[in-house]
Amino acid sequence: MRKQIVAILIAGSLLIGIFLGAFGMYYVKFIAPYKKVQAIVQKQQKELERSVRSGEVLDVKPGEFTMRVESSGESSLIGKELVVKVDDQTTFQAGMNLLNKPGEAVDMSEYLKPGQKVDVMERDGLAAAVHWSAQ
Repeated sequence: MRKQIVAILIAGSLLIGIFLGAFGMYYVKFIAPYKKVQAIVQKQQKELERSVRSGEVLDVKPGEFTMRVESSGESSLIGKELVVKVDDQTTFQAGMNLLNKPGEAVDMSEYLKPGQKVDVMERDGLAAAVHWSAQ
């Protein structure tokens, strides 16, 4: 009788160990990395939403343009005029068509006109991308 109890305890301990080991491995390999990636994605999404502005072009000069912000992830910018600088790393897009590759400069005055609606992804006054609807 004692041998049976000891055998049952050993088998039970073995099953509990296998279960905990398998669950621990599953958690470490799948659940923990997924939670970490989700946190990073949420942070990047908030950052992206804060950097996008939409509005109307007021003036175009070489290397920069001025726009009146109509919508933005930062509500404090709505209704204000924003000077946006561009460089050769700024991507220009008309509708679905990319107009340049990174490193290629674009003559903005050829594409941007006062009164035109644009969407800009910018950080600290420098545009990463400028988009407008293709006509």
